Amino acid sequence: KMNHLRDIDFDKTAHNVDKLVRKKLPSLALRCGSSLTELSSPKLSLAPSHTNRTDIQENMIVDSFGISKIVDAIHKTIFSCSDNSKIILVNYYLLNKTQEQVIMLLPYEKSQYYKALKPIALVEFADRYDYWQCQCGVDPEDITDLHVYI
Repeated sequence: KMNHLRDIDFDKTAHNVDKLVRKKLPSLALRCGSSLTELSSPKLSLAPSHTNRTDIQENMIVDSFGISKIVDAIHKTIFSCSDNSKIILVNYYLLNKTQEQVIMLLPYEKSQYYKALKPIALVEFADRYDYWQCQCGVDPEDITDLHVYI
């Protein structure tokens, strides 16, 4: 049984989230017929439409439905974050703004962004992602704990 009160490695956890949202999300979004721009909106519909299809097409729909649950969980996680975290996650990861552009949207010094705000946003995402994966019905084999424990 896992001890949920263990300490996490803040930097490694932030790195895991960055890798998921920066490297994997764009491909996952495309595979379920979505885009990062669509994900930057608070409202999102990823429900696949079903019509008469061949087995191969049906399998692709089922696969994209599993992927869409992951994308939906990522989307809902981002939009459940605190305001500063949401600004960072939406603008940097979904709208592809530069870090300099994101810093301009926040009422903090540049040094605070790199030392605290961005790492806090990423770890907050990891904390909330556990919940949203379950809420969005992510398939058990796809559920991921982004935390790295000490």
